[in-house]
Amino acid sequence: MIEIQETYKDSLRIVIAEAGVSDVAPKISSEEEPNEELRKILNESKPIEVTDSSAHYEIIFDDYIAYAVTNESYAGGIEEKFEGRLARVYTKSAFLNYIEQGTFATEDYPGPFVHYGFCCLNQIIDVVSERPPTVNLINA
Repeated sequence: MIEIQETYKDSLRIVIAEAGVSDVAPKISSEEEPNEELRKILNESKPIEVTDSSAHYEIIFDDYIAYAVTNESYAGGIEEKFEGRLARVYTKSAFLNYIEQGTFATEDYPGPFVHYGFCCLNQIIDVVSERPPTVNLINA
């Protein structure tokens, strides 16, 4: 995630950059990681990173019921049902449970809604909205 902001009444703008696997594995010294087995794994691993040539996408929800940003290290915990991989549409989730229990939003008011999720490098973004977002490629 590059940016997230509320742009005007009930509008949410998210900018996400496409990340890729680096061509170069880091060189971890024994001082940085004393465990030899772990150091070997780290030295063979290539980081995932955003570069200047990464595609950036602007995702705009013209209105939303709720959204949350969670550190990806703490996400998950219940059985969820969704379609998609990094951009998801959920039919069962803890966030939908929250909407049901923590708000007065229902299928009757404001009307049918959907839980959208975006799995980023360091964050999980959850948005519940009546309408799907507009997605624009803003650079490639």
